[in-house]
Amino acid sequence: MFSRSAIGIRTHAGLAFNTACLGALTLLAGCASPDADVMEAGAEGVRTIGESASFRGINGILFGPDGDLYLTSVVTPAVARIDPESGEILDNWGLEDGAKSPDDLAFGPDGSVYWTDISNGEVAMRTPEGETRVVASPGVGVNPITFSDDGRLFVSQCFMDTNLFELDPAGEQAPRLIRDDLGPGCGLNGMDWGSADGKLYGPRWFRGEVVRLDVDSGEMEAVASGFEVPAAVKFNSEGVLHVLDSLRGEVVRVNEDGGKQVVARVQPGLDNFAFDADDRLFISSFADGFIVEALSPETNRIVLEGGLNMPGGLALIGAGDATRLVVADFFALRQLDPATGDVLGVVRDVIGFSDIGTSMSVHAADDGQLILSSWFDNAVRLWDPAADALVQIFGELAAPIDAIQFEGEIVASQWGAGNVIAFSPQSPEQKRVLADGLEGPAGLTELDGSLYVTDNLAGSLLRITDAGAEEVTSGLEQPEGLAAANGSIYVVEAGADRVTAIDPVNGATWGVAENLELHVPPSGAFPNTMLFNGITTDGETAWVAGDAANTIYVIDLD
Repeated sequence: MFSRSAIGIRTHAGLAFNTACLGALTLLAGCASPDADVMEAGAEGVRTIGESASFRGINGILFGPDGDLYLTSVVTPAVARIDPESGEILDNWGLEDGAKSPDDLAFGPDGSVYWTDISNGEVAMRTPEGETRVVASPGVGVNPITFSDDGRLFVSQCFMDTNLFELDPAGEQAPRLIRDDLGPGCGLNGMDWGSADGKLYGPRWFRGEVVRLDVDSGEMEAVASGFEVPAAVKFNSEGVLHVLDSLRGEVVRVNEDGGKQVVARVQPGLDNFAFDADDRLFISSFADGFIVEALSPETNRIVLEGGLNMPGGLALIGAGDATRLVVADFFALRQLDPATGDVLGVVRDVIGFSDIGTSMSVHAADDGQLILSSWFDNAVRLWDPAADALVQIFGELAAPIDAIQFEGEIVASQWGAGNVIAFSPQSPEQKRVLADGLEGPAGLTELDGSLYVTDNLAGSLLRITDAGAEEVTSGLEQPEGLAAANGSIYVVEAGADRVTAIDPVNGATWGVAENLELHVPPSGAFPNTMLFNGITTDGETAWVAGDAANTIYVIDLD
């Protein structure tokens, strides 16, 4: 499983990056109220708020032989072709086209596009005629991909493993291992071929350096260092090396004498970049799902808008006019105006280097702190939203899907263990199993002193008692997030695109809202609740994360 626990959590104090508005540095939207996307969702009493990104994170980008800009998106999933001037999506290949979890892409000598499927461990290709097939299966975590000038194909693993391979572009020969010692945590990330010296160049995410390798002997040497998180390298048409630093949110030019010059500044959470034939520079973001063109070190032109990227858990904090809606948006924790969706604050994650980590679920604790859970990190965190600071982290869990405060303890549903556990923040090593033998434990809530959990795979709502779990109702379609109010429990049925209310006494159910766009299918070994459909309510209104639509639904409960 794609887990930060396997690579270790490294954090830098003071790098929470609350960057809701970037001022003069960029032209990115999302900070002023006129840009807020408040729309009617079509059903009476249902509307949407929040700016939506076109894709659920944008990863690799590269210009194709046709001059158009191509992108990959792991979570969408998609390999897409866009017009770099207008941002119009010209082609979009998804699951039905063989794009399962595409992370990076490269073009072969015949114009075929190749991509890595990170969570499935495969490398696939699509010919100019539209034929798609898998050419290699080097293993889960296969991430960057590039060709040499003479048509040799190279990939590396990052975050799930650390190997570097040469592949047969035709898929007839087995992968050839070049190196297996490039860790920790990541082999190489976004790579490029050095035409001048015939070497493979790539960044080492956790080492802060860029290296080049002789792909035949495996000999490696560092060529640039001093980066925070080097995520990708590219050469422009003049053969000058450029490096993207994801933590600093910059693209840096590296001169032959080792000198560095910042050529673009955006924000943390960047993924990759590409030069067109005229050396125009384009940059992608995994945290916000945008693409920009860097016009100068201080100015960027929006190509694809960013915004809500992978919305999951939701929570309300504050009171009155100070109420905020907190959105666990996978690689970002966002605070929105609950009425308009205006962005009031953002904290972004850069894998392995940010205190915030990834967050798929969020709940408010009694003391105003937030409880964040992440199956990606195998961790639950306590977060101070006022200071944008980590309070405490509870790691080495088993793919926690949701976590709440209950009777002074932290209660977490563990997908990887099929159970619900409880522990005190003061003694987190002393864990108690409250319910076991669940197929897919997911959303949690509390009502009138009782604890409830959804079983996503069994399709049921369960009440947890001293004796374990007892069924309240069954026949639900992939239930995920829970919220309690008005004596009822509200559940998001992700598999049915609806919100249902349940009487916890007799299990009776009735519809609240339907025809929502919910449930992005999981990729590889990821949980079925890969993107959590969360819900929160103040008793009069419910807010629901629409992961398939990259939006927040606002539902009147009257």
